[in-house]
Amino acid sequence: MMQKLALVVAIIVLSFPLRSQTLHALLFVNQQEQGREVDRSADLNNMSVFCEEIANQIGYRLNLRTNSGNEFTAREVDREINNLDVRNNDVVIFYYGGHGYNEGNDKWPTLNLTDRNYWYSDILKVLNQHKSKAKLMLCIAACCNRGYDNARLPGATFNPVSAANMKALFTDFKGKKTILMSSSKQGQLSWSDKRRGSLFGISLRSAIYELTNNATTNPTWESVHQKAREYTLSASNHKQEPQFQVIHTANPFED
Repeated sequence: MMQKLALVVAIIVLSFPLRSQTLHALLFVNQQEQGREVDRSADLNNMSVFCEEIANQIGYRLNLRTNSGNEFTAREVDREINNLDVRNNDVVIFYYGGHGYNEGNDKWPTLNLTDRNYWYSDILKVLNQHKSKAKLMLCIAACCNRGYDNARLPGATFNPVSAANMKALFTDFKGKKTILMSSSKQGQLSWSDKRRGSLFGISLRSAIYELTNNATTNPTWESVHQKAREYTLSASNHKQEPQFQVIHTANPFED
């Protein structure tokens, strides 16, 4: 009897490390921007579907948190981040779609939430306090980046996505990474399509899908940025250029 009990306990204990990892997605999208005839509902829907597909491809559970309307606030940003339960090797995605501008502090934009403005770099500091165990953190700001839209959008079709290639981007690398992106450089506007949402959001998703299809091998975040940059520049008539930074937050030679 004791041997059987010990076996059951051993099985339970050994099962915990096999717990499914989680992709935490925090989406903050201003669905109706005042002063611009832009409906960002497409942004929210497209990013939600996109995160679900990533989670499926890399075999992670999805913790999707969407915030718009009355929840499109800096207070909710802090609350959602503080409530994150990031386990070892989880993935964290933070996405902002709304108004933005640049205060001149650095190259990253200030996000215009409904209760107050929130500097992108400050959001990164808050995230860093809660995601130290994350395998990858991807931060995206789809907004203008200029002090106080007729685009040609990517429309290519791709082969089915390769799970191995998606994992190469999000989990199968040494060490830990933080990826920072904003849809425009300092001093630039960020364009949107009335029907399909953020131009950069469209370009980024198109780049990731193209570089993880079954005909492509060894995708990197640098190649994703370059492809998304090309799409965005072309579609905006070179009025908008995304910016990108990779931060290694742990020894790149360690798992």
